[in-house]
Amino acid sequence: MKKVFFLILLFWAPLIATFIEAGSASVKIIVHPSNPVSMLKKTQVSNFFLKKNTSWESGRKVLPVDQSESSPARIRFTEEIHGKEIHSVISYWQKQIFSGRGVPPVEKNSDREVISYVLENPDAIGYVSEGTSVGDGVKVLKVLD
Repeated sequence: MKKVFFLILLFWAPLIATFIEAGSASVKIIVHPSNPVSMLKKTQVSNFFLKKNTSWESGRKVLPVDQSESSPARIRFTEEIHGKEIHSVISYWQKQIFSGRGVPPVEKNSDREVISYVLENPDAIGYVSEGTSVGDGVKVLKVLD
């Protein structure tokens, strides 16, 4: 009986751990409530944050706001949206700065600071941890693959 229980535990434990990890570390993409956009493709979000696309469809300048490099939300955002590890994006920005082609987005230290920045800047786009309550202030976008 103990062997059967042990075998069942061995089989299911990694699956449960993967499910819990994937569900708890996700992010929400947020914009100012006046922004008419309600959904974006992952590539569009990535291009905004890498400043490969710098304008909304309206022609207004996009203001991406990142979180600090060590934040779990930033790490997850980088994996989910850019499809890269954090060091790759940091390297990308170092090359952009060194070559004079661009500077990285403004960085904030917490989900709350990102929400405040988005509320203060109608053209901003940011992200927060999935579990963060955004209240009625900001709009959460639907992100398509």
